[in-house]
Amino acid sequence: MNRLMTALAGLAAVTMATPAAASVQVTFPGTVPLPANNDFKTQLAGLGLVGIASTGASLILNSDAMITFELLGTESGFSDRFTTISVPGLSYTENTSFQNDFNSPIAIGSAFFSAGSLSGRLNFSAVGGLPATVGQTGFGIYVPQGLASGGTLNTFYIAYDDQPTNPDRDYDDMIIRAVVRSVDRAVPEPATWAMMLVGFAGIGMAVRRDRQKSSFLKSLEQGREVALDARR
Repeated sequence: MNRLMTALAGLAAVTMATPAAASVQVTFPGTVPLPANNDFKTQLAGLGLVGIASTGASLILNSDAMITFELLGTESGFSDRFTTISVPGLSYTENTSFQNDFNSPIAIGSAFFSAGSLSGRLNFSAVGGLPATVGQTGFGIYVPQGLASGGTLNTFYIAYDDQPTNPDRDYDDMIIRAVVRSVDRAVPEPATWAMMLVGFAGIGMAVRRDRQKSSFLKSLEQGREVALDARR
């Protein structure tokens, strides 16, 4: 039985793989400094954000993850909306011309995203404005100081410019913070599955041996009792 318990413990250790820390890789052909007309420039600079990546940029999850979104601020004459293609799908619409929530962020929600590009899965739109997703002109990614293209982040900041063809290009119509967290689950690799099968086979053999041993000992005990009865 001790061997059986040891085998079970070893198999559990094999199957309990530790998931890699989830993050997003940010790539961009270039950035522009925070615009002077961005109404939240002071707050953004206080977070160490110094530039904006937009057209041609990408956000790529390195693994399956949960992402939590919070609204930090809005400045728009339109009714702007943020939506996700995720599980569950999230949606938040703001209807104010100006709102500063950096000190008290508004929770939008958390959702599961599979690994890969977030283009088409993080989306802005507006009544009277132009829609945008990752990589398009109206979709901004705030870049922290020192981050080069190809770097990774666990927390990233995105923004919407609902009129990207207008001269303001301030990317403050809707500002959202996103926090990436690893999914707490283990998905065995093919090699791990093979080790599991070998482990189960070994456990089965150990169980059979223990049963055979128990049966043999029981037979010996019964024979001894019969012999004792015969002598009496």
